[in-house]
Amino acid sequence: METTKRGCPSHAEGMQRKPAGAPYKCSGCQEMGFGSSYQCGNMDCNYILHENCANGVSHAVHKFLPDSKLEFYEKPAGHPRYCDGCGKDVVGFVYHCIRTSHDLHPCCLNLNERISDEEGGVTLELCEKVPSKCVKCKRISVEKGIQGWSYVSSEGKYCYHVSCVKKLILEKWEKGYFSQQTNPAMAESSRVAERTNGLEIVQSGTVSRRSRKMKKFTKIAVLVFKLIVSAIFGNPIIAIAGLVEALFSG
Repeated sequence: METTKRGCPSHAEGMQRKPAGAPYKCSGCQEMGFGSSYQCGNMDCNYILHENCANGVSHAVHKFLPDSKLEFYEKPAGHPRYCDGCGKDVVGFVYHCIRTSHDLHPCCLNLNERISDEEGGVTLELCEKVPSKCVKCKRISVEKGIQGWSYVSSEGKYCYHVSCVKKLILEKWEKGYFSQQTNPAMAESSRVAERTNGLEIVQSGTVSRRSRKMKKFTKIAVLVFKLIVSAIFGNPIIAIAGLVEALFSG
């Protein structure tokens, strides 16, 4: 499969790869990212691309869209258009099939089909059709007429629309929720949240059986949410583990 390298349209310095860190908005697809990225070599330029947008293939296929031959475009073919994966609007880089009119964000095209924790105790699969309502929005479909893809646990207990997770993280980012590097109070609150809501919850001998059961449920639910956020945004677990736990509980 042919791979193309895309650079800044305004400068010729070349793109420099940056490790995962603070969240950013991709200048190509206009979607949010946490993982590694490529940034314009001109120090005065803020042009930044997801790794998938900078080094994406020119043509692609997806098993959920078997009749579609997807081709990369820098701008959507007409408006309005939405991504068949997450249901969100397409406003920048996109994979589009002329014949079937299907569209996918570059990051949605590259979503992992299966994700699991290191111990293999929790496994989630990317599904086109879901067996239960989304934990976040309590609906089967993202919008009327738009199914949207979801990550679903093996027993079907946990189901999250890709769209709902994207929306939640974006809303928190726009409110400054991930600005802990420049906000000491936020950093401290995230550390407190990590101590109280983290996976290493200390069980007291006086805690009731029901309370222990609820804490176990919360631990699994937080782990599920972390794995999905990691798959969608590019492995931010190490960078924002406490924040993910805090926003889940809030």
